[in-house]
Amino acid sequence: MKATPLVLVAIMVLTPPARAQEQETSVLKDGSTLPATEGGQAQPESPTSVGPAITDTQNEAAPALSRQQDNAARTFIPGSLEVLPFTPPVPPPRKVVQPIRIDASVTVPTKNARTLTIQRGEPSTKPDLPPPPPPPPFVQPTVPTPEQIARQIWERRHNLNLGATIYDHKVSVVNWTDQETLVHYEAVCGFDIGLLAGLGGFVHKGENYSLFLMHGHFSTTAIRRFASQWHPNIPEVAPGQIIITRGNPEDQVAIAPMSVIKDIIAAEEARLLPYQVSRETYFAASAAWHAAHPPIPRDQTFILRPHRGSRYLPATQPTKP
Repeated sequence: MKATPLVLVAIMVLTPPARAQEQETSVLKDGSTLPATEGGQAQPESPTSVGPAITDTQNEAAPALSRQQDNAARTFIPGSLEVLPFTPPVPPPRKVVQPIRIDASVTVPTKNARTLTIQRGEPSTKPDLPPPPPPPPFVQPTVPTPEQIARQIWERRHNLNLGATIYDHKVSVVNWTDQETLVHYEAVCGFDIGLLAGLGGFVHKGENYSLFLMHGHFSTTAIRRFASQWHPNIPEVAPGQIIITRGNPEDQVAIAPMSVIKDIIAAEEARLLPYQVSRETYFAASAAWHAAHPPIPRDQTFILRPHRGSRYLPATQPTKP
């Protein structure tokens, strides 16, 4: 009977308080844990102490999730903007034609001091072309679902087709058409939209955009010097400002492309400036090489070989392909 109190005492000593078992722990960035205390601020605990285990998968998923969140809020140009140096193109190989019998020939001169020769050669021995496949069965058009309509609108909003005239690399007169209302818009921008030439696409706040830009650069100094009859009316605009001069300026969705363009230029201007310089260097080297190596005028010859059904051949049976 005396052994019973000893056993109970041992159990009470070895069993921790129930409230201590319910303590919450927080995981720090370095892998340590913070046990929450009732009376004061939690103190960092060693990663080797008792606490919830942190696996390698959790450590790898946390930076990946952080990168995804950063990209979702970023405006940037993916990929490299490196422009490779110009290399002369490889000359095309000369085509070697097997000698065949020529039944008729006619040669005419062309305007660039070359000749064009058309010859009728011996009949072709190749098999007949197979008949065309039957047309596909008619499919009754269906009414697009609201999800499909929303997807089409999203794609049109994210495909930017712009035309621009740029003055002194400072002022851009941009034109575009809203694909939903078919209203033409024009905006005067206080930045050089030509910095986006050659990109093709970018990311704005985690969403992909495609860009098709046709633009031209003009120097106001050269215009005043050589074009005495042309006086371009360039509105005054502050650097970075956007003025809608055509269209509905209240339609925020239609004029949104200009805000997107402004954001991407502001975010990537440090990369876009050397990129455009490299492109100009490439085009200058290409133009210089082509000017030093003009194409050599050559005579052209076309050989036509009669096939089944030609008026130059008697009636023949079709051959199997």
